[in-house]
Parts: sequence; structure tokens; C-alpha cells
Amino acid sequence: MAKTSGNQVALGLGIESYAYPGVAVAESIFIPWTDFSIQAVSEKSFFTGVRGLRNMASDSMIRRRYSQGSFSVVPDVKVMPYLLSLALGGVSSSSISDSAYTHTFTVNNDNATPRTATITPEEGAIQTAQYLNCVCNSLNFEVSDEYASATIEIIGQFPGTDTISESYANETKFAYHQMTAKFGTSLSNAASNAATPLKSFSLNINNNVQLDEAFLSGANTITSGGLVNGRLEITGSYSLHFENTTELNKYKANTKNALIVTFEGSLIGATSKETIQFKLGRLVLTAPPVEYNAEGLLILNQEFTVEYEATDLELQAIVINNVNNASTRVYDKA
Repeated sequence: MAKTSGNQVALGLGIESYAYPGVAVAESIFIPWTDFSIQAVSEKSFFTGVRGLRNMASDSMIRRRYSQGSFSVVPDVKVMPYLLSLALGGVSSSSISDSAYTHTFTVNNDNATPRTATITPEEGAIQTAQYLNCVCNSLNFEVSDEYASATIEIIGQFPGTDTISESYANETKFAYHQMTAKFGTSLSNAASNAATPLKSFSLNINNNVQLDEAFLSGANTITSGGLVNGRLEITGSYSLHFENTTELNKYKANTKNALIVTFEGSLIGATSKETIQFKLGRLVLTAPPVEYNAEGLLILNQEFTVEYEATDLELQAIVINNVNNASTRVYDKA
């Protein structure tokens, strides 16, 4: 019997029309994943009535059917827009004069309806599953002294099947040495300040998708558009050498700073570069930061929660690549 290796799994993704969640779309991008776990979930309930026998269960049913799991990637400017679109919901695009395009992703606070995706893994020659109405429960981005990593947790409808024909693009795979971090009293102030060297950075966007609320009478599956976002939580951390008391005092006094984290890669056109940027409006430092190590340097590990701020908002993400019309052709494909 022929067996299938994990490296024989190809992964395709397309953003569904905002007006028609759960309606399948063709794959817009094929993702070189580093970790993958999305699969069908068929929850069972057992009948345990007494009938003169010692057996715990004498009948069973399928309680709920859906899909859940995650995949991880090394971030690049072709894959990250899809993940950010799903995680944040709002997207606008503009062109730059030298064949580059800027895509800005913001939190959709107008309603709880998330963007959805069609996700299609080709599992060797055994099956090609198709997951519809997939929403982002959480998106985690982290980097230390290696390649960066982005992990998206997905919840969606119970899968069917499909076919795909994959192809891949090769963009800069971002790592720690391509990152700069700037702090300031506001985003505009941070942009004009010098970069602060960090040892690590992580960011978690948690939509707290309300899975239980998606199941209503009449079916044990999720209907199209049935998944909604709960409260948005944006948290993270960064670490740096304990060289002065500036960062320590931020924690002690609840000093709220803005933070801009930028990754830059290869040139696009004449002057623009491949870019992934996170703009965090107000960081509240939440945990005692000093780490004592007898064999090494003192480190500050700052854990933070992001507050909403009327001018700087909570989070904006910016991607610069060479893909046109990201808000329509790519991310709202009917």
C-alpha cells in the first residue's frame, strides 16, 4: 500500500466574497507551510441510560460537525496579506509610483462578521479536502533569532472535496535581522525616533470566534456565515537587554507607548521594498519584566496588551508588494 508523507501536502487558499461567506472560490495563493493541522471534527455524544447492563454507552450520535486547526508559515509579502485580511477584516490598497502597492489592514469594528476563506489541502494522492467558511480565530506572529513565524488558527465548516493545481511564488522570507522596532508617545512620534534593538517580538490577534453560537436547531453543522467574532484581544511581548531604566519605568508607571515594527526585504521597482509593518497604537505593559540570569545578561521581557486609541487605533498592519487591487481582485474574489 502506498503511503503519504507530510511533505506531499499542498495547501491552497482563496478569500471568499464578503457578501457570500461559505461559497467556494478558486485558490488565489499556494502556501509553503511549516506546520499544518486543519481537519474535520465530528463530535460524538453517547447515550448512557440504564438497561440492566454495565456498559456505559448503548447508543451514540454525531453532536456537531465542523473543521478546526492551524497552519504556520514563514512570513512573506505574498502570504501575509491573506492572513491579515482574515484576522483583521478591513483592507484598503493604493499604488506607489514604482510598480509597488501598499495594502493597509485595520480592525473591522463595524460588526462581528468576519472575512472567510476557502482552504484546500491536497493530501498526496489520497484526497483533496475543501474547507469553506473558514474564519480566523487567532493569528500569532513571532520572531527571535531565526526566521519569523506566523500561525493562524482556523474554524470552518465540515469539509467536502475539490481539486487544485498548485504553483508557488518565491518572496523574501523574513527573519529577525530584517526587523526594526521604534517606540514613541504616538505612532507619528515613534516613526521619527531611532530604532530600539530587540531580542524578540511576538504579537497575538485573538478574535475569540464564537463557535458554540454557530450551532442552531435544524442541523448539526455550521451554516454559511454562522461564525461570528467575539471580543478582540491583541496581546504580545518583546524582550531587550537591561541597559537603562527607561523600559522598566514604563511598566512601573503604566506609561503607554506606541510601537512600530517593520520588516523590509528586496526592492520592488526602483525604490520601494517588500515590507510587512505592524503599528500598535497603545501598549499597556502587564507583567514584571526583569529576568535575572547568573550566567548571562539581565533581560527585560515586556508583556503587553493593546488598548484602543482614537487617533492611532489599536492595530494597523501594512504590506507592500507588487500585487494590484488587493481589496477587490485578490481578497474579495467572487
